[in-house]
Amino acid sequence: MHKALRGPFTGAPTSRAELVERASRLLGLVGRTPVRCSRLGPVELCVKLEYSNPTGSHKDRIAVYMLRGLAEEGALEPGGCVAEISSGNTATSVAWASRLLGLRAVLYVERRVSPLKKSMIRAFGGEVVEIGDEPEERERAVEDMERRGCVYLNQSGNEYNWRAHYETSGPEILGQLHWDLDAFVMGAGTGGTITGVGERLKEALGSVLVVAVTPRASALAGGPGGDVIEGLASTRIPSLLERHRRAVDRVIEVSEAEAVEGVKALLRLTGIAAGPSTGAALVGVLRLVEEGALDRGVRAVILAADHASRYPWLLEALAGGAGP
Repeated sequence: MHKALRGPFTGAPTSRAELVERASRLLGLVGRTPVRCSRLGPVELCVKLEYSNPTGSHKDRIAVYMLRGLAEEGALEPGGCVAEISSGNTATSVAWASRLLGLRAVLYVERRVSPLKKSMIRAFGGEVVEIGDEPEERERAVEDMERRGCVYLNQSGNEYNWRAHYETSGPEILGQLHWDLDAFVMGAGTGGTITGVGERLKEALGSVLVVAVTPRASALAGGPGGDVIEGLASTRIPSLLERHRRAVDRVIEVSEAEAVEGVKALLRLTGIAAGPSTGAALVGVLRLVEEGALDRGVRAVILAADHASRYPWLLEALAGGAGP
């Protein structure tokens, strides 16, 4: 690459004002993702393709929002270190955004996360620290990031996570569908998307049904933690979801096997190849139809939070039975 070439993200910010300005510029690369609608029996299903974001997931929105917000507050300085505990998508987005903002990112990722995701994090400049899935491991991770002098983003409790979806995803959905929708169904991970979008839709439409999909026997469903659907919370209820629970009308439990079948069905019926949380959301929509909670002719919206290609184990499952 010619050394004389410069672009909007060349060099590193040298002041907090420059850091905030660059983060605002970076936000211009995120969002405005397309929506694809298909008639599935009695329901029109609209899927917002969040895997069209720069790193391939809806977490790009919250990564930029959290970093910009912390810089505006004065909690993050140019060249500083940020840290997050993540199953993969948020870690990838934080690594990407941090690199473009001249920040250092340390990401604590569970050992079971696929090598592909860990490679993506490293490719975007993030440092990967592998941890176990026990609660005490998370505590040790927080202690370690403090020793390193990193700012903990804490996506599960960070209001900028909620704001990203309240201020961008929700308005986009309303505009793209001309304020014509009846239900929003979303897998609950940190809770930022389901509550941020849900609250914005309720303010605008009033009667929209907002449904959180959760793994079978999860803490959100009142269980001890059961099935594991990558990207969705199982053993605990994130504090962000607890604070904004008013936006959620109903919780539906879905097993891991059902989520995989949902991915296969979405691919077969619409041609969209999304990740397991999106498959779980489709199962949630179909269950609402079966139970009569959604009438004929309604329009339901889900997000393709990421792409099936991020999950090697899912691709194996699709190869075993995703034909038309």
